[in-house]
Order: sequence, then structure tokens, then C-alpha cells
Amino acid sequence: MNRMYNNFSKVNDLLDGKVSNYLDFMRGLAAILVLMEHLGSRLFVGYGYLQFPNAIVKLLYLLNLLGGPAVIVFFVLSGLFISRTVLKTIFENKWSWKSYLVNRLSRLYVVLIPALLLTFIADKIASNYFNYRWYTNDFTNIKDFIGNLFYLQTIFVRTYGSNAPLWSLSSEFWYYMLFPVFILIFRNQRKALKIVYSIIALGILFMIGQRINSYFLIWLLGTVVLFLPSIHLVKSKIIMSVSFLLVCIAMLLRPLINNGRLFIDHHTNNLFFVDLFIGLSFSFLIYSLLHGIEKKNKANKWFEKISKLLASFSFSLYLLHYPIINLVYYWGAKNGFTGLQPNLLSVFIEIIIVVLMCMLAFLFSRITEARTNFVRTFIMRSFDMFKVDKRKVKEMM
Repeated sequence: MNRMYNNFSKVNDLLDGKVSNYLDFMRGLAAILVLMEHLGSRLFVGYGYLQFPNAIVKLLYLLNLLGGPAVIVFFVLSGLFISRTVLKTIFENKWSWKSYLVNRLSRLYVVLIPALLLTFIADKIASNYFNYRWYTNDFTNIKDFIGNLFYLQTIFVRTYGSNAPLWSLSSEFWYYMLFPVFILIFRNQRKALKIVYSIIALGILFMIGQRINSYFLIWLLGTVVLFLPSIHLVKSKIIMSVSFLLVCIAMLLRPLINNGRLFIDHHTNNLFFVDLFIGLSFSFLIYSLLHGIEKKNKANKWFEKISKLLASFSFSLYLLHYPIINLVYYWGAKNGFTGLQPNLLSVFIEIIIVVLMCMLAFLFSRITEARTNFVRTFIMRSFDMFKVDKRKVKEMM
């Protein structure tokens, strides 16, 4: 146990160093890849089955197929950072459900609520003016809206409106809940609490279903990285290069298997094992970065600034982009747009749209993600004020 704690302490220290810039950059890049896949599906003719005029266009277009693998990257990064936070507070005997829930829920809701409202507005406009057929009846729409607020999409309700990327948010939230519950089952000395936490864990596992449960294993790969000891071999640049190559291969395998171009001759959504391969290879890359990069080396200031910038609006970009793409697509379709042929000009147009979407997401993040600490502080102070008022009432009685 002491050895595991020592490994965790070393990795926890390394995560505050130069490696954090690389992880921030990967998080931002993953959000952009998700945007590109959804944009490409609306922008290009015959998306996914095209003949390309040259290798450059083919390479650039290939980036449009990596949105699915990018979500797996999010899962592993989430597992790394969330479990780090939980374990650190538990090891230091500072664990508090109140602090944890305030931190997690404020981080999610400060972006989710505005994103859901924007989805409603964008879908309503597309439905009323541009032949977008989504709003079946008000009761179903309200139920989906409320269900998404409580992270029940894909479990009891649909993802809200056109905002399909919300599916992963329900998985993430329940992983946030499951992980500390599992840890507290083993760490708690009181049998009664062990039983309560065990019942809660079983209830969540039963509710979220087999598919979300299985992807929890991929999320936990980020946790495993926190406890792996450093070995001398990993400091080799060759190992770092191999780990990066494995990630590239794993990410490219997913769309090929998904579209029936590798191993099978038909489209399939049964991608758990290829997603597990992506998770394992990306975890290996994180491990090689953590233990292979010298912490004392100074970080490139420009790279650090770009990484932090991308990370600062990645969540907003993820939740914001699809309703806007959907609205613009149906507006274009009503005015005769039928898609672009893949060539250098159309890829350049896509790049311009991606940049514009990133700029919009950045502005959106300034009034959402950037206010997270303010919201957290306000909520915690409200709790403290409530406690003080409660004491005064007791004293008066």
C-alpha cells in the first residue's frame, strides 16, 4: 500500500509540471476532432465513402473520421484527473462529498444549462423555418430536457434535440459518482457505511446498463496511470515515439472497423474492444510523457499558452458545436446546399469554419467555463451562510 501511495505521490507531482501542457493540448485537439467529424458529415458529399483527388486532401479529410476515438481520449483524461482529485483528498483525509459535488456539478452545469438552452433555440428555429423535423411533442421534449439535466440521456431519455454529443456526458457523470463510492467502500472502516455505499454502487451499475458500465473500464485506465511506477526504459525517446504511433494506429482503426472496411464487411457499432485499444494506447502515451519528460526542462511558452487556450474552451466547444452545425446545415439545405466535393478548396472552407466555431466557443466559454470558480465560491459561501443562519435559529430557541 505504501508503495502504491508513493507512486501516486510522484505522478501527482509530475502532473503539475510540463506534462500538463501536453495533456491540455490533447484535450483541446480532441474537442476539435469531434467538431470536425460532425462538421464533415454535414459538409461533404457522400461522407466517409469518397474518392480523393490527391493524398493531401485524403490526409486532411481523414481527420474528419477521428471524432469517435477522440471521445475515448476524453474518457481516459477524465479518469486521470477526476480520480487524481478524489484519491488526493482521501489520502490527505480531506474528503468531503459536499466539496466534491459542488466542484463537479458547478463545472458541468455552468456549461450544460446554457448549452441546453442554446440547443432549444437553435432547434426551434431550424424546426420552424428550415424543415428540421425533431419536435414531435412538447411533453417528450420537456422530458428529454429535464432528463439531460440529470444526466439520464441514453439511460431513460434521448439526448436533447440535435445535441448528440450529450450522450457521453451521462457516462462521465455516473463515472464521477461511481469512482468515489467504490473507493469509499474499501477505505471506510464502518460496516454500515460500507453496506450503504455498496447498495449505491450496485444501484448505479444496474441503472446505467451494460454499455456504460463497460466503458467505465476504459475511464479507469486513467486511474491506473496514477499508480504505475517509473521504469528506466520509458525515458527513451523511442518508447515515447512508439506510444504515439500506437495511439495513431488505434484511432485510425476505429473508423475503418466502424465502416466495415477492416476485418468485417459491414457497418458495426460494436466497438468496445477497439475503443479499449485506444484507451490502452493513450494511457501508455500519458505514462511515457509523465515519466519520460524531464520536469526541470523549461516549457515552450508559446506551446503552453496555446495548450491552455485550447483547454479553456474545449468543454464549451464540445457541447456547443452540433446544434449550430445542425441549424446552419438545414438553412443551407433549404437554400439548395447539397454538400461539397472533397478538394483543397472545400477542405480550406472546413478549416475556416472550424476556426470560426472555436472562436465562438471561446466567447461562449468566457461567460460559462471561465465563471466556474466564481460559481463554486458562491455556492460554498451560500452553504456557510445557511449554517450560520441555522445556528442563530437554534440559539434563539
